[in-house]
Amino acid sequence: MITWDEVKQINSKLVLENGGSPEEDSSCEEISSIVYYTDVIECEGTVVIHRHIDIEYSFGDYYEVCEDTPLFEYICTLCSLPKPEEEQELILYQNESFGV
Repeated sequence: MITWDEVKQINSKLVLENGGSPEEDSSCEEISSIVYYTDVIECEGTVVIHRHIDIEYSFGDYYEVCEDTPLFEYICTLCSLPKPEEEQELILYQNESFGV
């Protein structure tokens, strides 16, 4: 699990990635969880592995951090995340006050 300070760092990078200013953003307070997913999709004999990280908010929305972005690499490095070849879901952060 990551710390609240690390969640704030991730949120700052997300805001910058989307052209905003972290100093003016309060969305960090609304983050309810951060979850790392590995989806394995099989179609006509081809296997596609899709890795992504969802930043979920208390109001029901989420932001998907795609594998080919600097933010994804930053979070993977921060959490020492593996690159599994099987389907998995790993909760990196969960804010208990939101009842997730």
